[in-house]
Amino acid sequence: MDYRQRKIETLGVEQYLKINAEQAKKWRDNNPDKMVKANEDKKNNKETNYKNYKRNADIKNLEFTISYDDYVNIVEQYCYYCSIIQERGFNGIDRKDQTKGYIDDNCVSCCKMCNYLKGSTSDDVFIKRVQHILTFQNKITGNLYPECFANHNSVSYSSYKSRSIKKKLEFSITNQDYHDIIMNNCYLCGKPNDDNHTNGIDRIDNSKGYLIDNVNSCCCECNYMKKDYEFDDIINKFILIYENHKNNQCSENVLITNNNIIVRNHNKKSKEEIQEHFITQKKIKQGLLVEKYNDSEGIKRRAKEIAENRNKK
Repeated sequence: MDYRQRKIETLGVEQYLKINAEQAKKWRDNNPDKMVKANEDKKNNKETNYKNYKRNADIKNLEFTISYDDYVNIVEQYCYYCSIIQERGFNGIDRKDQTKGYIDDNCVSCCKMCNYLKGSTSDDVFIKRVQHILTFQNKITGNLYPECFANHNSVSYSSYKSRSIKKKLEFSITNQDYHDIIMNNCYLCGKPNDDNHTNGIDRIDNSKGYLIDNVNSCCCECNYMKKDYEFDDIINKFILIYENHKNNQCSENVLITNNNIIVRNHNKKSKEEIQEHFITQKKIKQGLLVEKYNDSEGIKRRAKEIAENRNKK
């Protein structure tokens, strides 16, 4: 009987795992540098990323039919939108149609920035947005697609002020400043205010606060898309996307249905269902642990593994 087996028999499997978890947390707290490297290694590990996609698909109740080999084949390709590969040597996956799952004809290679900028919009809407914004910014002579930017109502002046306090940002614009600014068209895409839509404000330089010379009128879709990116970085990325897709014919006169950058997934598992799944997986893990250290054949295999690992050192 080895050390772990004795511990399990003495403490019980649940208490054994609890103590292990506490010790692991203590180690993580005491070794932040090693944890940074460990987390970075996970991000750069294809198998870990594949498992994360599969687990998230299960939580969201999305169909997941791509194998690990399918996944590798996809992510090692150039980004479908901007045609780059991330420094780690592979990209992530984007579902062109967010209403569908991880199935072969719906998955494309996608870099981190394109994945974020696209959000929950369809690939067609995203590429049209790119052309629209570059055209509005006089970077290209293209087409405008205002229908690709969903309507929203702006949050109040007090909400922006509260947000600045939470983020410890300087806030010097007055209520009148705020209302004067949001009456303008969106500075990124040109979206105007109307009975169904009201613009908000965006900080041009995200390192600065809500100052009169650092805020512009911005629609919700562009605001979320820009987030912490610099204006020039977004424009440069859009130019790459446009150049990569300018010879592909955009579908015209098509009913736009998913032009929201954020779409709530109503099929996602509830908190109760996720918790139930967690408990089930925990019980399975406990059962496997007991089997591993109580089964005579399992003990022999474990002893053999330890011996082989020692010989490798």
